Amino acid sequence: MYKKTKEIISKVLYLSKLTEINKKKIRLIASVILANIVVGMDILIILVFTSFIGVSLTVQNDLILKIVDLFINYQILFPLLIIARYAMLFIEQYNVQLLSLQVAEKLRARVMATLFQRGNYSTADSYFYVNTITNHISFFYRTFANLLNNIIQIIGYSIFLINLNSYSFTIFITSMLFLAYPTKYLLKKAKKYQHTNFNVQKNVNQYIQRIIDNLFLIKILNTFSLELENFKSLLAKGKNAAAKNVIYGSLNSILPTFLVAFILSILFTFFGFAKFITIEFIGVLLRVFQSLGNLNNSLTGVVNSSVHIEDLYKFETKEVQVNPNSRSVDESKHLAVKLENVSFSYLRSSEEIFSNLNLEIQKNAHTIVTGPNGSGKSTLLGIISGLYTPTVGSVKLSSSKLGYVGVTPLIIETSIRENLLYGNSKSISDQQIKDLLTRFNFKSTKINLDEIVSNKTLSSGQMQKISFIRALLNDVGILLLDESTSNLDKESKVLIFDILKKEEVTILNSTHNREDFSYDHHIEIEVKENFRTIRNLS
Repeated sequence: MYKKTKEIISKVLYLSKLTEINKKKIRLIASVILANIVVGMDILIILVFTSFIGVSLTVQNDLILKIVDLFINYQILFPLLIIARYAMLFIEQYNVQLLSLQVAEKLRARVMATLFQRGNYSTADSYFYVNTITNHISFFYRTFANLLNNIIQIIGYSIFLINLNSYSFTIFITSMLFLAYPTKYLLKKAKKYQHTNFNVQKNVNQYIQRIIDNLFLIKILNTFSLELENFKSLLAKGKNAAAKNVIYGSLNSILPTFLVAFILSILFTFFGFAKFITIEFIGVLLRVFQSLGNLNNSLTGVVNSSVHIEDLYKFETKEVQVNPNSRSVDESKHLAVKLENVSFSYLRSSEEIFSNLNLEIQKNAHTIVTGPNGSGKSTLLGIISGLYTPTVGSVKLSSSKLGYVGVTPLIIETSIRENLLYGNSKSISDQQIKDLLTRFNFKSTKINLDEIVSNKTLSSGQMQKISFIRALLNDVGILLLDESTSNLDKESKVLIFDILKKEEVTILNSTHNREDFSYDHHIEIEVKENFRTIRNLS
């Protein structure tokens, strides 16, 4: 247990440095100090309430008695004490919540940058790390601060109770020692089901991606009901694991307060224990075990978060087996693209998408790529573009100027001009832009380049035309297309490819509908038992 705890702490400290948030330790210490102040105020409030109802205090500390007398004599101070108590509580909670939000913000940016640099993560894994993992790590900081606060509160209340009635408090503490085993057992069970739910959620993300990537095929084959049932089954498995995690966590949280209330009821009912204890003792005792319940709840949260901490730690420290020197550009080459002995697999996956792949793409020609869903067409484009890095092999290009048009074009809510010049460092006149828009029949009315557009104001065809024009304005040498004309009518397709042909650009076109194009070469990806081969059909 000690070794595991030490290991988690070392990983937390490592990940903590990645957040680059100043004064984290100071803010956690400040939270602990505020928690101490709240403890003192709670004890004082209980003592003042006890005095107000006319019950004599058994506290022997002169300083405490003088402070209580001050509040009795100047009763206006008591409401101010209540206000101060909850103000301190608010500041403490706000400090911890803000730290948690800042951790999530910094980690998200860090993980996004890492994903972009490495590249070889699937879309589902990328979403999972950026959203789910980072949020759970930020939750850990909040829970850990609460854990520290509860420990301090328990110590503070206990010191007061020992001085007030050491005999009675010893009885309760001895009873609480029996909580050690069930607490450990419940924490172990909670972590087990949290780990199960963690793995299920990763699978849910991957399943969502699979559904979205294959919506057309699912619609055509009418298999949505089957896919939905499988998805529901996966969700149910996650819900059941999460529910059991909640059960064990909740039991761990309520066990201390239940036990103290139960012990009090037995002692009062059968042993006449009432004559040995006072109202202030009961009030503070209940606060001790409330804090103990909160402590167990925080422990459950920390244990749950440890699953995500371990995963993010592996993500940050894992050596990525890719070849950073696999890409090269030589503009004198007669081939636009040459892949030599390329193998590729996504990180966190044991399945190779391509193995020992050799491929040549002719310069200034239109080559289409076909194959069934999941065959790796988009992955192939990703390898050529540099989005993905081969584990072995090399990618040789004739141009460093690559363009990409996908099924969902990038449209920013800004002017037409800024959308077309996105990522472009050249000096291009408005007239050059308008000439291209006219050639592409972008609009039948007069074009205003300052018009604000978005993916809601433009038709799907107009969005794809913007992507093609953007590529031409960037003087691309190799244009990668991934179902880029799926939202265009036949006339627009003919028009666009006539324009591209005149520009003498190399086109690598991944499509399901080869009959829609007039092309120079055709390569097909075949999949047999997860093994992919590429055939040159023309």
